[in-house]
Amino acid sequence: MSASLVAAGTALVTETVSAQESRAPLWNRRRSVPQRLHIAANQYTCNSIYARENIDFWTRLDEIKNADIDGLEVMFNSASEVADVGKRIADHGLEMRSIYVGGEADMHNENTADKDIARILAIGEKVKAFGTIVLVFNPAVKQGKSDAELIRQSKNMDTLGAGLRKIGISLAFHYHTSELEFGAREFHHVLCGTDPKNVSICFEQHWSYRASGNSQVAVFDHLKLYGNRSAEVHLRQSIDNVWSETFGDGDIDNIRLAAGFKKLHKMPHVVLEQAAENGTPKTISPAEIFRRSADYVRRVFG
Repeated sequence: MSASLVAAGTALVTETVSAQESRAPLWNRRRSVPQRLHIAANQYTCNSIYARENIDFWTRLDEIKNADIDGLEVMFNSASEVADVGKRIADHGLEMRSIYVGGEADMHNENTADKDIARILAIGEKVKAFGTIVLVFNPAVKQGKSDAELIRQSKNMDTLGAGLRKIGISLAFHYHTSELEFGAREFHHVLCGTDPKNVSICFEQHWSYRASGNSQVAVFDHLKLYGNRSAEVHLRQSIDNVWSETFGDGDIDNIRLAAGFKKLHKMPHVVLEQAAENGTPKTISPAEIFRRSADYVRRVFG
């Protein structure tokens, strides 16, 4: 009889945990701990680094893979682009766990939002076949969106996120400077005005820093407020407020950042977004930039 009770209790606990898991956001469900941290590179990063050598990075996918990069986060505007690009990436041994959509979607516009939601959902349907689990989204930029526009934008993003969640993809809010202006009202309302199950955050470590007046205080306040909602983190470093050639030590304390994430639900999907701007040193090859950056990320965030 005691054995039967124990077995029943175990089954109940297992069922309860499974039910809780099914209700959790996709990015917050338990997975086995990988032996090696998966690191993807953003398309913007690849363009920026290889453009300095006048090289089309699409011709160097093998080189990127051999530099210890595991995946590529591609920018998509339409579903028709997905099949060819996804196959090309897969053929070179790279994964596409996340994609980026942004800039053109006016979620604050009552006349165009429904069309944009349908377009992005169509992209989601296509990319899920390539193993995509996070769709990083930056709503169209408009300086000083009104309260009505902010409320409408959050409502539409919640609708989009709910639709993506049904097909197994998490919507992650991406931001730049605009969203952190005017007391960061847009940044906060997207996250306060949406359901965490539908809208997570792509933690923009360096935009949190730069768009807040080069402030580490802002970075770690954002981490405290929204770190446990992070489906993904974009990693970039600067030295004396100029983007560094590789991701490593610099203006932002990444050891502290990694420790903060490790205290939360799990490490978000890690995407390297190191890039070059005016003043960035140019001393090593693109492949070496990726290799050194990936090594640092694995040592600190792995």
